[in-house]
Amino acid sequence: MDINVRVKTGKSINKVIKKDFAQYEVWVKAPPFKGLANKELIKILADYFNTKPSNLRIVKGLTSPVKILRYSK
Repeated sequence: MDINVRVKTGKSINKVIKKDFAQYEVWVKAPPFKGLANKELIKILADYFNTKPSNLRIVKGLTSPVKILRYSK
């Protein structure tokens, strides 16, 4: 399943907001520096979907705030 995500970095809390079936807004504490925000994004969504971080990967938008992640079990 592909998931569309808009990431907002540098927030005071980590938070997942479901916008639609496969559209989410994710607040991340980490800054967008050297992949820190992407790593934290994967951890946050893995907790949200109750899965291992290795089941999620960014397939588009590695350096963009708008990303597509692939979720596979």
